[in-house]
Amino acid sequence: MPGSFGTISKLFQIRDELSFSNIRGALLPLVLVFPLSVIVGNLRYFDHSIALAGFQLQVLTFFLLGLGWLILCLTPEKLIIPLLRLSAILSALLALSLIFMPWGLARYTLYMTGTVFSGISVACAFYIFCFVLNNVERLFGMILIQFFYGLYYSSWTAFPAIHALGNTWGSLVAALVFLVLVFFCRIAKHKINTDSDGIGSGVPFVLALAVVHDMIMRMINYIDWAESGLSIFAFGLGTFVSIGLVIIIQLLKGLNALYIWLLFLVFSLLGLGALLFETPLTFFSGSLIYGLGDSLGYIIIFYICAGAIRRSASLRMFRLYCLVSFIEYFIIAGIFSLYFDYFEAPNNFLAFGVVLVLVSLCFIFLPLIQKKLFEQDWSDGLYLKDMEEYSRPLAETEELNVRESLNLTAREEEIFTMLLSGSAPKEIAYTLKISYDTVNFHQKNLYRKLGIQSRAELFARYLTGNR
Repeated sequence: MPGSFGTISKLFQIRDELSFSNIRGALLPLVLVFPLSVIVGNLRYFDHSIALAGFQLQVLTFFLLGLGWLILCLTPEKLIIPLLRLSAILSALLALSLIFMPWGLARYTLYMTGTVFSGISVACAFYIFCFVLNNVERLFGMILIQFFYGLYYSSWTAFPAIHALGNTWGSLVAALVFLVLVFFCRIAKHKINTDSDGIGSGVPFVLALAVVHDMIMRMINYIDWAESGLSIFAFGLGTFVSIGLVIIIQLLKGLNALYIWLLFLVFSLLGLGALLFETPLTFFSGSLIYGLGDSLGYIIIFYICAGAIRRSASLRMFRLYCLVSFIEYFIIAGIFSLYFDYFEAPNNFLAFGVVLVLVSLCFIFLPLIQKKLFEQDWSDGLYLKDMEEYSRPLAETEELNVRESLNLTAREEEIFTMLLSGSAPKEIAYTLKISYDTVNFHQKNLYRKLGIQSRAELFARYLTGNR
């Protein structure tokens, strides 16, 4: 049993090194680009139960959003920003047109056209989200999106007039602000390897988690089809609670993103479980808990997807994400929606069963997920390879690591190099802009891999000409 507890505790020892000080004031306008691309698309509300060409409008919406991601998957990198600007122009024009156009087939056609450009806008904005912003800026952007959702859902039933205003003039204002940002913000330079396959970045594993997240989220669309399936107001309150949790866990405590992922799984399951019991208390509490889980999942999946893609610095990994998003919207969402048509009313037991299976699989593969994804270095700190005085010692450490098959991570190689140079752990933390606890964590792992117990042993072995 002690060994099992030790294994479990190791799952949460890596810190993400998020700090408010890492938010760059000059890039704050760019932080808003991805959130606004999502908000603009969500403010155009239509009755999704309407059927067109034999398909419900909800299903068609998924298909068209997926088409936007597929288009970006095939777009050359140099055309991504121009395409973003074009889609921003068309989104603003369509938002204006939808305000004055009467209900009918023409308006639905215009809405669906706008949905395609919404998908393109979100996909292009995600490119900036991945390659231009750092971890804390991405997390801040996701918090902004969920703050919008919290207002949106809590006002749905409480303030119908405000909700209706948001879907008309609010949509236009958001589209115009989005248009201004993508045209007048200077997009910082970024390093992308167009030839890299992104091996070792963890992107394939995070994409698998993204698919699991998407399938769990389909349950909310399913049980929400009936007006009594979910308390939208309580769901919105859960979204606000999630923001507080993320700020505490990620920004104030600097804990592993795995905490948020596991909370998403647990709260989603508990929320659906409560909704199985048809009482006023469980209806409200289940909706609130499910909203909490939904929001945590939405925040963390985009955070870790973008972080893994950024770490890979690979355009191929970004395109792979776009392709997976297309599959989620066009195939997975379509299959779920068409299958649910066989039921006259949402079946909460079916939803709970599907989520239970998915959550169980995540827990079964948790050690593998941790090793391949969350053990990666997620810090926004500095790196020795960029410091001239350490370039030669670091190169010697990298050579030693390969020669003796030490299996040191990139951060452990840096700690190794700086320890041998005489730097104390606090000095290392200051130099690399990471926490003292993180340095200690990597130092312990380093000693374990080298089979030593102290710094004196490190000096004795590697400062005697054996490097």
